[in-house]
Amino acid sequence: MTHYNKQTDIIRVDLKPNITPLWLGKILNYEYWPIWFFYIPISFYLVYWAFRAKSFTFFTCVNPSIKDSGIVNYSKFGVLSNIPERYKPNGVLIKASDNIHQYLQLLKYPLIAKPDMGERGKGVKVIHNQTELIAYAQATEQDFIIQDYCDFPLEAAIFYIRKPSESRGRISSFTTKEFLSVEGNGKSTVKELMSLTFRGRLQIEKQSLEVLNFIPSVGQYFKIEAIGNHNRGTRFINSNHMISDKLLNVFDNISTKIPGFYYGRYDLKYKCLEDLENGINFKIVELNGVNSEPVHIYDQSTGLINAYNSFFKHIKYMFLISEENKKLGFPRTGFLDFWKRILFN
Repeated sequence: MTHYNKQTDIIRVDLKPNITPLWLGKILNYEYWPIWFFYIPISFYLVYWAFRAKSFTFFTCVNPSIKDSGIVNYSKFGVLSNIPERYKPNGVLIKASDNIHQYLQLLKYPLIAKPDMGERGKGVKVIHNQTELIAYAQATEQDFIIQDYCDFPLEAAIFYIRKPSESRGRISSFTTKEFLSVEGNGKSTVKELMSLTFRGRLQIEKQSLEVLNFIPSVGQYFKIEAIGNHNRGTRFINSNHMISDKLLNVFDNISTKIPGFYYGRYDLKYKCLEDLENGINFKIVELNGVNSEPVHIYDQSTGLINAYNSFFKHIKYMFLISEENKKLGFPRTGFLDFWKRILFN
């Protein structure tokens, strides 16, 4: 059994190694299933609502202000631009055609770099200096965002839903995150400590030799990954019990000020829950549209049946919002036009 310390996934040195074969662990823990396999029942459910809507692209008018409601190939920077400045880190959109050197003297490090159009944390990186930024820009063949690095200690994902006919929405999912870390004993390397848990073992091959060979001192907590994505070892925790009216008030206030936004997930960093409920000391680093998942479902304690039920409820809300927006005159993207955008954008 792994010991956890608050919001960090701490691998302790007093544990017996987890010897479960990686292939077996990936089968037994649905959070590691291939995304195409996990989505099979969800795909059938989407088809059901598509028939109800008489449109296989019914979801494209759920968030009228976002291209195709944020299903794919939409500008994350464009979505963030609608959020009040005090709720987000300073950021700049760097075009693929831009000369990165014109920005170097304007930036403070560390910072976060990520693709303007990206999914599941791919391409997200902490940049520590000009050399790393130049290398990132040279390796990236698309527009990307650079943001101030938020040093708030906690990270969460909050799913917000509101029908156009409603003045008040709902928070349907609240997920907190535990970053993969190790607690040192002054003798074992990071690699040896990571080998103690299944989650840690999955991430070993992704780390540099410098990280793996480092020996943390006694009691030192060493964070292996600073980016809170599941594919980097972050553990998602079902924290729906922390949803409150105060928290909803904060995100109602933000969401109702974003034109044409009714369904999506806020990814944010914050100082503490009390401050978050009071609308202070937090920054929204990303807002996703209809491609969002209620990521609390990837907490194994949620259970597979409950995970699917939760996802199905979100899809039904997507349909209901779409129907209301259709009646309000917002068009749905045509089926052929939609696939042209997907294939050729």
